[in-house]
Amino acid sequence: MVEKRNCSFCGHAIEPGTGKIYVRKDGSVFNFCSNKCQKNNIGLGRVSRRTKWTVRYGELKASALNREKEGQDEAPAEKEAPKKAAPKKPVKKAPAKTEAPAKPKKAAPKKEAKTE
Repeated sequence: MVEKRNCSFCGHAIEPGTGKIYVRKDGSVFNFCSNKCQKNNIGLGRVSRRTKWTVRYGELKASALNREKEGQDEAPAEKEAPKKAAPKKPVKKAPAKTEAPAKPKKAAPKKEAKTE
């Protein structure tokens, strides 16, 4: 019987006779269903848990949603009265400053022509 394998990056099942096997120098073996998965893992160094199109991302997202739903089911029993925000204090505006009239600029001294 043929051994069933899953992609090391995306988690999809690999049909017998397809895919790639990548072996590192340290002896770790990676099975990839496509060149896309190989490039994302080996070439680009992406993490499958953070790549949206992988099965592993979906599993992580589903487990997070389940945890949120469990937390929401318990929340109504322990729900407290909502706290009202403190009323905002009116902001005092600084009085408009009256600008002093602009000082006239001093004229640059005229250069005298030297005569010898």
